[in-house]
Amino acid sequence: MQIDTRSHDSRPRTKPRSDDPRVAGSDRVESLGLLILGLSKAWREELDRRLRPLGLTRVQWQALLWLSRSGGALVQRELSERLDIGAPATVALVDRMERDGLVTRSAVPGDRRRNAVVVTAKARRLQATIEATAGELRREVMGALTRDEINTLHALLAKAKARIDGLRP
Repeated sequence: MQIDTRSHDSRPRTKPRSDDPRVAGSDRVESLGLLILGLSKAWREELDRRLRPLGLTRVQWQALLWLSRSGGALVQRELSERLDIGAPATVALVDRMERDGLVTRSAVPGDRRRNAVVVTAKARRLQATIEATAGELRREVMGALTRDEINTLHALLAKAKARIDGLRP
């Protein structure tokens, strides 16, 4: 319970949290974005904690995860977009990862201005550990839900995501 001190009297009142089943429908709608954000943050932090022994920063393991799920290579600009970081930060990240033997840069055929970021054998070994650890966490988190609940959750989140994407010019 959170304390709501916006009362006209001096006694604090308790206000149910967004994940409390007593929260009214309109409060649930208003708190949905924060709930999704909180879930995402908690999930990322827990995965980060579990991957810490690999010696990677959060952005490095996230980059390796995106590269893994993209067949082992991405154009540097696409990696920047997926990580939601700017071009200068991406250049610095790829420089560090290249120095550590995790990726190489290769020219994109037909466009000398663009570089593809390609994983090395060392990174592929790490990717297997990252994917296994992420899968274990996913199973632990989703283990509290039935298959039908997971399907419903996925469908509803995909629908909301499509709606947001449709609002962009």
